[in-house]
Amino acid sequence: MLRVFISGIKKQSGKTLAAAGLAGTMQSLSYATSYYKPIQTGANLINNDEEFIKKTDINIKTYTSYEFNNSTSPIISAYEEGIKKIDKNQILADYKNNTQMCECHIVEGTNSISSPIDTKLTECGIIAYLDLPVVLVLDTITCKIDEVIAGINYLYANRIKLIGVIINEYNDKSSNIEHKYYPQLVKEYTGANILGYLPHYDNFEDLDTGVLIADTLNNINIEEIFGLKIAKLT
Repeated sequence: MLRVFISGIKKQSGKTLAAAGLAGTMQSLSYATSYYKPIQTGANLINNDEEFIKKTDINIKTYTSYEFNNSTSPIISAYEEGIKKIDKNQILADYKNNTQMCECHIVEGTNSISSPIDTKLTECGIIAYLDLPVVLVLDTITCKIDEVIAGINYLYANRIKLIGVIINEYNDKSSNIEHKYYPQLVKEYTGANILGYLPHYDNFEDLDTGVLIADTLNNINIEEIFGLKIAKLT
């Protein structure tokens, strides 16, 4: 089964960009693809994450279980909007329903791997409950190396299978030394597999989906993410 959970160390790390690239690419390769966002915060924004995925390819099957206008952590957003509990059993049921009749399943998290979801439940708990492997998206500008080390160790401590990391906003010609050597530092201090890179895009909202799919195909190891040889790429 082709399935993965896309998460991050911090908010706005490029998770939706990576998820859209993977979903759009797999759909373009004729794999019926589903995208599931268990919890959407900031749902009143002009373009929420589910809508961005649909812009990539309208045939991608999408669903969101909980939508909150507030952009804070899910547990606070739920409290502010009068929702007593975010039910992980409902999330599991919705995930299974959204994957029906699809070959490739992509789930995107909210905010970060350590975001509080419900009482004694963080995003890591949701990942474990769905029993999915993880790809972390790291933004070289917002995610400092010490935060990456702590975040990946948090995944390891919770016995989550980490496939590897996608590095967003990467420029190997950068004059910023930490930025330039970011992949090497991630690899050396965490042992995480570097799955590929996404460049800086000037206008995220108006991004040409063809460009995103081409960048995903050329710069990200799709076969390793999904754990098998994809014949359509050979």
